[in-house]
Amino acid sequence: MISHIVLFEPKASMSLPDKRLFAQSVLSVCSRIEFVQRLSIGRRTNVDVGYERSFGDKTYEYSAVLEFETRERLIQYLTNPLHAELGRLFWENCERTVICETESVDPSSPHAVDLLVL
Repeated sequence: MISHIVLFEPKASMSLPDKRLFAQSVLSVCSRIEFVQRLSIGRRTNVDVGYERSFGDKTYEYSAVLEFETRERLIQYLTNPLHAELGRLFWENCERTVICETESVDPSSPHAVDLLVL
């Protein structure tokens, strides 16, 4: 499984209607690209365990995780014209974004250890 992970922060100047339109556009575009096996979106939540938790030196308010069956499917997604539209939406509406891809396997797989150490 290949995950395409996007953390993002919308522009502070965006109005609530603009944020809604952005969110609706992102969901619409993602749902129209057939290569996406699973999409989950989220908003940062505080989990109080007695110390501040963050990812790196900056936090991001929102996340999107798109999952693909194979690396080839991810590449098909990234080269799809609809993905170009999605990129435009993020450039126009976000102050900052960080994107990474991860490959994951079932922890019981004989390849799990190799994936983590090689």
